[in-house]
Amino acid sequence: MKAMSKTTLGFIYSAFFYLVVGVVLGVLFTFIPELRKLSAVHGHANLIGFISFMVFGIAYHILPRFRGRPLYSETLGWVQLWMANIGLAGFLIFLALEKYMEIPPFLPGLFASLLGLSILLFVYNMSRTLLGPYKEK
Repeated sequence: MKAMSKTTLGFIYSAFFYLVVGVVLGVLFTFIPELRKLSAVHGHANLIGFISFMVFGIAYHILPRFRGRPLYSETLGWVQLWMANIGLAGFLIFLALEKYMEIPPFLPGLFASLLGLSILLFVYNMSRTLLGPYKEK
């Protein structure tokens, strides 16, 4: 059995990290109601960070095997992992900061755009992996 790639593991461990961030924020909301203004951070950490990153990790491991082909580019997957994490982390940080201070409005959008580009890399990498003739063994 082939081991999981570093990209797969990177997305899975990142997903666990964002799950912890989202859950801790959710629990803190019950004790410190003023923090509820960070509900968008909580939601994005859980939905994008946990759910989407877990889907990316599982997809990188399973979809090429279902198709009977190797992943088109492990390098693109690794680049996507870093772009997605930098994009989401920056977006969450600036989304939180703008609730407490004046920040340039383009900053959350800049990091959200980086996250969006990383998702396009995923679509490209998976499309190249899944398209083409099936090779019988």
